[in-house]
Amino acid sequence: MKTGAAGAPAPPKDFLLGQDRTRRTLARPRRKNMKLVLTFLCSLLLTAFASAEVKQPNVVLIFADDMGYGDVSSYDPKSRIHTPNLDRLAKGGMRFTDAHSASAVCTPSRYALLTGRYSWRTGLKSGVLGGFSQPLIEKGRKTLAHLFQDKGYRTACIGKWHLGMDWAGGMRGEKGYNMRNNSEGIDFKKPIRNTAIVNGFDEFFGIAASLDMPPYVFIRNDRVTEQPTSSLKEEDKGGRQGPAVPGWRHKHVMPTFTDEVISFIQRNRQSPFFVYMPLNAPHTPHAPGDAFVGKSKLDIYGDFMVEVDHHIGRVMDELDRLKLSDNTLVIVTSDNGPETNMYPRRSKFGHDSSSHFLGAKRDNWEGGHRVPFIARWPGVIAPGSKCDTPFCLVDMMATFAEMVSVELPEDQGVDSVSILPLLQGKNGDYRASHAIIHHSSSGRFAIRRGDWKLLLHAGSGGNGYGAGKRSSRYNGTIEQKSFKTANCQLYNMRTDPDETTNLIEKRPEVVSELTALAAEYVRKGRSTPGPRQKTVLQSWPQLDWLPKKNPHFRSENP
Repeated sequence: MKTGAAGAPAPPKDFLLGQDRTRRTLARPRRKNMKLVLTFLCSLLLTAFASAEVKQPNVVLIFADDMGYGDVSSYDPKSRIHTPNLDRLAKGGMRFTDAHSASAVCTPSRYALLTGRYSWRTGLKSGVLGGFSQPLIEKGRKTLAHLFQDKGYRTACIGKWHLGMDWAGGMRGEKGYNMRNNSEGIDFKKPIRNTAIVNGFDEFFGIAASLDMPPYVFIRNDRVTEQPTSSLKEEDKGGRQGPAVPGWRHKHVMPTFTDEVISFIQRNRQSPFFVYMPLNAPHTPHAPGDAFVGKSKLDIYGDFMVEVDHHIGRVMDELDRLKLSDNTLVIVTSDNGPETNMYPRRSKFGHDSSSHFLGAKRDNWEGGHRVPFIARWPGVIAPGSKCDTPFCLVDMMATFAEMVSVELPEDQGVDSVSILPLLQGKNGDYRASHAIIHHSSSGRFAIRRGDWKLLLHAGSGGNGYGAGKRSSRYNGTIEQKSFKTANCQLYNMRTDPDETTNLIEKRPEVVSELTALAAEYVRKGRSTPGPRQKTVLQSWPQLDWLPKKNPHFRSENP
């Protein structure tokens, strides 16, 4: 049978308006026939609408670890690393050129991505968690996974968690969010409380923290898959010393994650699913599989990036094989900028993981948090498209909520703004009135709205570059006097994306406006409209820029 639009049965040829007999019939119908014609038309429209109903899209969110803007060949034509699968994804979808992680380091970026709330509102004011740190996501805090669960999705977190969990024994009575890697007192035979499965995920398979942090063991849901009866020594295994399962090998971790993701997709292909896949790579220790050693013709980091691209391709290929690609939104992005080992790589091989941007992981300069963000959703996102609107990964909460038609409670996703219109290719800046807060590893603040970016500190805010010090790329090209003496930095990101010219003296009104807005975001406990929210109050020296007239914060227990 021939079909018309939206899969509806095609009407008979003589019914089409282009046929003389039909035109006549419609022009002078008998009363008896009018009812039949109207009934047929209504039936035809109802069939078309029913056929056009959009199924709930599957979602695969791949979160690379320390992957830089310049590490993806579709983002930087000068990249020495070839990423054919990421390029294939970009060809079929949209590249965002001004996307930002919520922090310049891992743990706070993950918290913000999953909750739609900046991590500095919690007790974690700087740094990251360790493998045995207590949970950062508060009880009652909704995550992306909860949104999808509420809509009947199967949800899974497969990869690096790094948001803390309650191990049996060792953490009892301890407070704070320190990067704790000491396993003393931990009972690995008992269930682990507050893993991903209490945060909206039906399934969890992964590791507790970064690949250089103990314990070196896989966790399935709330139990280790094998007892860590051995140990891993930093000096010979590329990680901090701590408990490990016998025969642990870093190079097996990413392939295992990919196998688990593919298995989950296969088991749940008949129902909508959400997969959050936080990779362990290309974060240190760089541990490419044997088949990838030497593939990049750069160094071991380049080889590891080639493997990252390979495993992303494996997931895409499986979606194709199962004929799920047309109804699946695939997103690939990164938790922050590249590690500082990018500098010798740039000097030796001419490959710049930060592209042309200043700084690296930990910094508030662009290289610390401007990340690749590629989204493919056939039929919704135009293939080969590009978006230059600035946005932050904290926006994914509101975006997914709008996508699956969930109304967020007023105390959830308090820093999140939907970018669904941008994904749909609609014109206009949907974030024009909403600023982005950047946050460095040392807990220093910066704010970006439109073209303007204000760093509320001297230097990079992260990697120990003091006032007057920049990466070697800029030696001899910077107005050093202005940079040395300034306690803040103002850049026009449209005309000066490399952050070379500090405009605080020329545009003091912009400095005042952005400082006041950042202060409002801190004081209100949110950056979106709505009632004031609580913020953890403790020693907070990074707020030295805050105007002295400071209303009291409402405090909550960490």
